[in-house]
Amino acid sequence: MTAPPRRTQAQRRAATITKLVEATIEAIAEVGYHNASLGEISRRAGVSKGGIFRHFDSRTDLVVAAAEEVGRRHMRAFDNIRVRENADRPLDLTHILHRARNQIRQETNTVWFELLVAARTEPELRARLAPVARALIDDVERVAVAALSPAVPADIARLLATSIVHMFDGEAIFRSTYPRPELEDTRIEYIAGTFQRLAEQSRSDS
Repeated sequence: MTAPPRRTQAQRRAATITKLVEATIEAIAEVGYHNASLGEISRRAGVSKGGIFRHFDSRTDLVVAAAEEVGRRHMRAFDNIRVRENADRPLDLTHILHRARNQIRQETNTVWFELLVAARTEPELRARLAPVARALIDDVERVAVAALSPAVPADIARLLATSIVHMFDGEAIFRSTYPRPELEDTRIEYIAGTFQRLAEQSRSDS
């Protein structure tokens, strides 16, 4: 039997970075931002602290890389919603909202919650996360326009996407303390109906 080909230095570097980013996401999701120390991340990734600094200049750099990866994962999921729902059949906005809410409730999304709260009082983290958050919201709005077109005008689709993300983010945080599933489902029905009526009015006015 022949030995498998040895990985190149670039491949080993990429694999280590992937392990570190994944360990950072897991640590923040499970023990919180402030407890996700370099020691905790090092233990989870199986990479020494010295090894971390060979790839990232600071903990903040690593945390931002983790935030970017969380954003990419969410966009892959939202793109999947768009592909599945934008078929040759009537638009079911209620179903799309349920799918979007389920995605926002994924454990990985708690990383965003942790980082956004921490950024409120950490100027460096806030400055570094701002473009990441902006790019994510822009992408969510882009997917919403593509998924809801032509049933919903682009400006309403962007408004719907941003409003829904903020609503579901807050709901996901609050429901761990005071869950109200019956209200959460009613909320989706009401929001879907309201925006559907706005879309119909916008089309009739144009």
